[in-house]
Amino acid sequence: MLRLVTLAATVALAAAIFLSTCEATPERPFQLGLVSNADAGARAARIGALGASIVRVEFPIDATPVRLGRVIARFARHGVSVLPLAGFHGRVPTIAEARNLATWARAFGPSGTFWRHRPGGALAIRNIEFGNETNQGGQFEGCGYSCPAFAQRARAYALALKAAQEAIAGPLGNPAVGLLAIGDDGGTGSPNWVNDIFSAVPDLAHRITGWTAHPYGMHWWRVLDRLVSQTAARGAPSSIPIYITEVGVASDNGRCLSNNFGWNPCMSYAEAGSAIQSVISGIRSRYGARVRAVFVFQAFDQRRPESDSDREHYFGALTSTGGSKGAYTSTLSSLLRTLH
Repeated sequence: MLRLVTLAATVALAAAIFLSTCEATPERPFQLGLVSNADAGARAARIGALGASIVRVEFPIDATPVRLGRVIARFARHGVSVLPLAGFHGRVPTIAEARNLATWARAFGPSGTFWRHRPGGALAIRNIEFGNETNQGGQFEGCGYSCPAFAQRARAYALALKAAQEAIAGPLGNPAVGLLAIGDDGGTGSPNWVNDIFSAVPDLAHRITGWTAHPYGMHWWRVLDRLVSQTAARGAPSSIPIYITEVGVASDNGRCLSNNFGWNPCMSYAEAGSAIQSVISGIRSRYGARVRAVFVFQAFDQRRPESDSDREHYFGALTSTGGSKGAYTSTLSSLLRTLH
């Protein structure tokens, strides 16, 4: 009986801490952020100077809190919070790896151990993104939605997410931290991904705090409209927020790139600024408060100007060395400072 009373008291105390924390540091109704890498260093200062209040950073799903802590601390010094992406490129994580996310939640969530003896608790993580584009064939030797192994992959993803959610909500985690699940169809137009994850975990919608999507291109709304309709068809409430964890426009200031997801591949920085502004404005107008956050890919170019023609290298808000990309940088900086 004593153990039961002690357990009940512990649960009640944890609930009280959770509720008081949520009241003290409520999640913003909308955030505009950037996609960064884990090598924060001096780059954290440049990202903070742009006006970003949040960044999305990928870490291996089996990473320890010590590894995350070094990066989160650097960003926190500049008033920037982190959305951790639990990465497992080209595979599905093991159940043990999925449960490891409870250690992230316990350390960095509201009232987490990381914040007990340092400032910045208001920057505590609220969500962990579970996987990046696991629904796309590019990570699996071209095995897309129509190949036999796709359904198995989607089901394994959902089961791993369930294990992560249960661990985070358990006594060794932090129930104030939620999970974001991949909700878009990767541009295929097929409902297979959504159908298969729900076939493995029918109550999946009640285990997550948001859907993620990457609606690149001029017709960005097509991906998002399908996410809305496909998840609704499986009974998911329309109240589940959408987190656009990647969207962007590539530009090397008028030099023609290999491709630009349907946009002009030879955009000037000014044209790219107008394009990204129209996308963000359009998203907010079309979906309203349901879109909780948009993360522009990415903070820095991956190559110096005029190094090559690969579009993937020129999505940065800044050049690879942290320099300005003219009108594109100024447009993004203005949006980061005003949209919240």
